Amino acid sequence: MRHILALSIYLGALALLAACSPESKGLQSQPVVEEQSQPEIPHYDPIASQKFDWIQEDGGQSQLDFNPQVDILFVTDNSDSMKSAQENLARNIDRFTESIVKNKMIDYHIGVVSCWDSTERYAKMNKEPFKVGDLRFVKDLNGRAINKRFFTKADATKDSLAKTLNIGVLAYNQGGPEIEEFFSPLSAALENTGHGATNEGFFRENAQLIVVIMTDADDSTSRVSPEEMAKTLVDFKGGKQDKVAVYGVLVNAKDPDSKKDWDLRIHPKYHPECFDMTGKTPKNNGKCTGFGPDRLEQFVVAANVNSGTPDQIRSKYIMDITSTDFGAGLAKMGNDITVKTLAKEIFLSQRPRVNDQGQLMVRVRYGTEKDLASGKAQVIPQKAIGGWLYDPENNSVHLSGDIKYNYQDGARFAVDLIPLTLKQ
Repeated sequence: MRHILALSIYLGALALLAACSPESKGLQSQPVVEEQSQPEIPHYDPIASQKFDWIQEDGGQSQLDFNPQVDILFVTDNSDSMKSAQENLARNIDRFTESIVKNKMIDYHIGVVSCWDSTERYAKMNKEPFKVGDLRFVKDLNGRAINKRFFTKADATKDSLAKTLNIGVLAYNQGGPEIEEFFSPLSAALENTGHGATNEGFFRENAQLIVVIMTDADDSTSRVSPEEMAKTLVDFKGGKQDKVAVYGVLVNAKDPDSKKDWDLRIHPKYHPECFDMTGKTPKNNGKCTGFGPDRLEQFVVAANVNSGTPDQIRSKYIMDITSTDFGAGLAKMGNDITVKTLAKEIFLSQRPRVNDQGQLMVRVRYGTEKDLASGKAQVIPQKAIGGWLYDPENNSVHLSGDIKYNYQDGARFAVDLIPLTLKQ
């Protein structure tokens, strides 16, 4: 009889949770379970006939603290065709970082690694003091390298960040890369993170991981597919897909050859299928209309697989490196990263009640301990944009990344609720 009663209680709880507020319907919908005849069916006490006390989730739990972290890694092409693109990035880097830096909540790391070339020629001629996947040194305002591998919230300035991200180019005849690889240095950067390693301290366990690929070429890493590279990133973040995002500042297949690296041009050395090679001089056979960074586009789609259809992902996460509105594209990218970083999920220790008007009896506040105690804390509204929604499956509160916070040092969240109770 006790087992039957427990089952009935569970079914009753599911039925009540289905009546959540209209703002949260998308997250709160539950399948209807058809009740079977039982000897005794318990029911909820009418809210109007009882007085319920609000309880506050433990404010000391780390999940209620709010120290959003983001690690942003640029993987930049330093072949000699990238000079103007790097300069364009340096001129507009403040547009990219504006929303990230302006939000005082975000604890950011920003670093850069260069592309790689695994050919024997590159190994013999390359004289740069960097190994594959090494973070480049931060530069001061005069462009001189200092003994630091990445920027932090505490010490970054716009001008020195611009100089650092402008890593320069290395001409082919001076040992610069010809067959650009992006997956190999990215993989190496993730591996060089242990104690005493080159990139020690850059990647943090709880931080959002953002990768920005910047090139006019495509990836040429052998034995690594775009899907495998995306999986490596997700595995690095403990299997948490929502902790990873990849953006591309790339050429488009429709861009003129003059804007592309040689490997994407209609050129007999790189694309002999486009030419009649029978004569002394190769002749364009007219079969090729243009080449784009296919592998890198596939990588962006695979890494952001939960963000929509492939076309939607490409539209949101890839900007054209030849864009006439380069700064606006960077600003949009930076704002999107900010929203991702500020999104948060808080798990509740008890199921919340729904009142007789169908309203979920949960409230979310943000402020210092003093303001939370005095009732002066900021109240976060229950709504999809600029607020929070309840997830009954995880019994959690999802905070959107576009909430306008009244930032204060040492502030945290408080989640208050009236728990679900049953009549005895």
